[in-house]
Amino acid sequence: MSLGRTGSAAFVACVVLPFLGGCPAAPAPPPAASVAPASPNTRLLAAASRDPACGSDTYGSDASLLLDRARLRANGATPALLAKLDTSAHRYARLLAVETAARTCFAFRDVRWHLPVVAIHGDAHVEQFVITPKTFGLEDFDQAGFGPAVVDLVRFASSLRLMCRETKWQCRPDDAVAAFFRAYREALDHPPKRTLPAVVDRVRGRLPHDTAAWLAWADSLTQPLAPAQEKATKDRWADFIKLLTDTQTDRPRAFYDIVRVGSLRMGIGSALETKLLFRVRGETDAPTDDVILEARVASQPPSSSCVWRPAHGGSLHTLMFMSLLGPRLPEVFGTVVLDDAPGAPEFWLQAWEPGYYELPISDIESQAELEELAIDAARQLAGYFWTQFPEPLRVHQRYVQLRAFDIVDLRARALSKVIADDTVTAWQQFRAAK
Repeated sequence: MSLGRTGSAAFVACVVLPFLGGCPAAPAPPPAASVAPASPNTRLLAAASRDPACGSDTYGSDASLLLDRARLRANGATPALLAKLDTSAHRYARLLAVETAARTCFAFRDVRWHLPVVAIHGDAHVEQFVITPKTFGLEDFDQAGFGPAVVDLVRFASSLRLMCRETKWQCRPDDAVAAFFRAYREALDHPPKRTLPAVVDRVRGRLPHDTAAWLAWADSLTQPLAPAQEKATKDRWADFIKLLTDTQTDRPRAFYDIVRVGSLRMGIGSALETKLLFRVRGETDAPTDDVILEARVASQPPSSSCVWRPAHGGSLHTLMFMSLLGPRLPEVFGTVVLDDAPGAPEFWLQAWEPGYYELPISDIESQAELEELAIDAARQLAGYFWTQFPEPLRVHQRYVQLRAFDIVDLRARALSKVIADDTVTAWQQFRAAK
């Protein structure tokens, strides 16, 4: 679960029960100073989606978009992370996947029975787009789960709107959102064909081709572990080696020998998660074929979401959704517990491909490039069932998903604007609260 937000109590009363059909009592109002005020657009949209059976037209403070700076610090946010959040509303929004999903679930609770449960990314935004020498597309599936596709539609569309506020060129957010929605529907209607966006070709031309330099960069991201933690991690590493040698018999055990391990602080939305970075031996003793492995603890889902993920956190589900929705499975992947303590969490691991690059907003240079990325993201998010589902189910998937899309289309576009506007308001309050 994401940390450091005001109104961090469970969302059950204002999100889950309405979505599933229950009628909870209205949550107690929070202190006025702790919540970003609702915009007129928010109130209009909430009223438009009112559930007559429950008679509620707000989603409560538990879906507030206002981050608490002091709580973020207490939960491990570094000065560098806070400075990043201060500079950009889009960066700030990257910490709001849970809240955006909560608002979306609530806004569409009146049509919940017409929204099929499908595989969704859960945190799709522009800066989740990853480029490697061989692949491209949205990655980072730690928030992925089964839920209504409108969660991805609203999250990505609000990201497009926020991004347009920060470009140096004239950005047209409505056109970008329209391109995304149009491509999404087309990918539901017939199998999509992904084409290479221009920005991918341009960025690949400058990706590091020197493996030694890339490995040195990866090493620079790690921070030393406490001696006891490092020893426990290395002792339990044998469990991971056994798993991999049992499932990938073409590699010797020595492939996974640890060269270096440390804690990893990287990203924005995942910056407060527990992460480790391993450098392992690879095929030979030559340093240039070492492999970088990232290990992460799967976050526990809020009890209030209409997106299903394992309640205990789990780890294998992230890899499953990576397989369903992602552009690739890593060269090395798996799960392991790295601590002898009772109840220690399980990590999921993935290899980084040399040249792995998360596309920042600043690399997108025109409206045409943005729309190409939006179209590609839509094809990736919507079209997976054409190849990943059993063929007899595809015609049914097409029918129910097209019907659901047409039901939510205009309202989802409107909600994406509301969330973008309210995010900017909350971000401005966050910056003023230094």
